[in-house]
Amino acid sequence: MLTQSKIIFAIFLMVITSMAFVSCKKGDDDPSLSLRSREARFVNQWTLVKYEKNGQRQDLNNATFIYDTYKEGTLKQTIEGSVFGFPTRSILNGTWAFENNEEQVRISIDSNVTTFNIQRLANSELRLKETDGADTYMYYFDGE
Repeated sequence: MLTQSKIIFAIFLMVITSMAFVSCKKGDDDPSLSLRSREARFVNQWTLVKYEKNGQRQDLNNATFIYDTYKEGTLKQTIEGSVFGFPTRSILNGTWAFENNEEQVRISIDSNVTTFNIQRLANSELRLKETDGADTYMYYFDGE
């Protein structure tokens, strides 16, 4: 037989737990339930698998774009491909930071600073949206 104090404690624990789960969902397409914070989900190795300009899929030109994001707000951008049949590899360091109540992420690499709207942030899926004048870009990443 449950005592009244145990029932109240169980209800209190359920309310606190449900509030914690709901607070992790920021983007409209974020998972409805996640045990990891938004920052913990963002810290990952992200590989660009597709991008669109104004709803039209764009060619990645056989290049691989990888972003390693780290907890301290740093990142590493690796781009691999080929130019005139010769393999190329570029590695640049930068920073990232959430903005606007974690609904956006600002990425700085060298002197280029871009703010993206986070459309979806799951453990292994990231979708970022960028608006540049009349153009809208969507970037689709898979994580490890």
